Amino acid sequence: MLKIRLSRRGKKRQPSYRVVVADVNSKRDGRIVERIGHYNPLTDPAEFNIQEDRALHWLSVGAQPTDAVRRLLVKQGTLDRLSRLHAGESAAVLTAEVTGEVIAAPEAVEAVAEVEETVEEEDEAVEEEAVEVTASAEEETVEEEAEADEEEAA
Repeated sequence: MLKIRLSRRGKKRQPSYRVVVADVNSKRDGRIVERIGHYNPLTDPAEFNIQEDRALHWLSVGAQPTDAVRRLLVKQGTLDRLSRLHAGESAAVLTAEVTGEVIAAPEAVEAVAEVEETVEEEDEAVEEEAVEVTASAEEETVEEEAEADEEEAA
């Protein structure tokens, strides 16, 4: 059975921890399966960072967090996202929520594509009008120059 637990690092009276996935029978600082984060209790407030996608993966395949790691996961919101993952939400959407990325639903992607297509059509129409206006302006300039030449010749 796998546990998500803390592995101690640092000097005497200056602990810092790694959040690791390890077998239940391995020692506290012994063999690990994967390192997924860190925790520093000495800073105020305590600093911790756990890779959301890896934590969700290990929790979904049955790894059990220790009490200390469970508190960190609750603070980070991972356990709430785990319940949403079990309810059917996409893992990519949940991890993007943590990183601040925006992943749109398929309907939104289609709507954006339609808007982009409309904008491209409007841009083409504006460019055609600009070419027509430029051509007519050039014709007027040529006509004015011809008239000016005629007046000078007369």
